[in-house]
Amino acid sequence: MAANNPFPFRMFSTGQKVVCINDHFEPWVFDLYTALPKKGRTYTIRAISVGRSNPKFSVNDDAEIKLTDAEFDILVLLKELQNPEDPHSSVKQELGFRSERFAPLEEDEEELEEEAEELIGAGASTKSW
Repeated sequence: MAANNPFPFRMFSTGQKVVCINDHFEPWVFDLYTALPKKGRTYTIRAISVGRSNPKFSVNDDAEIKLTDAEFDILVLLKELQNPEDPHSSVKQELGFRSERFAPLEEDEEELEEEAEELIGAGASTKSW
C-alpha cells in the first residue's frame, strides 16, 4: 500500500492467499459473526465487495438496535470462513472483513523455485534433443 494512498484499504484479487494481521474485534462483532479470522493464519480471498465498517448503533425506546452510521470500506470474504448475512442491511450480503485486516502472503521465493524445479523434473526424461 503506497504511503500517499488516501484509502486505508488494501486491494486483493479473488483466489489470492492472505495472512490475517489484525484479529482484534469490537465486542458487538462476536454477536453477529460465526467465524472470525485469527492473526497469523493464512486464508484465501473468496470475494471482494464494497461494504460498511466501524458502524454506529442506537437503541430506541423499544430496545431495538438501529444502525445510524458507518464508514465506506472494501470487504473481503474468505474461503475458509462462512458468516451470516448482515442483519442491518437491506442488501442480502454476507458479513465480510475489512481488507486492512490482511496482508498478501509472501511466499519464500527459494521455496517456490524448488517446487518449480521438482515439477519440471517430474516430467523430464533423459532424452536430449
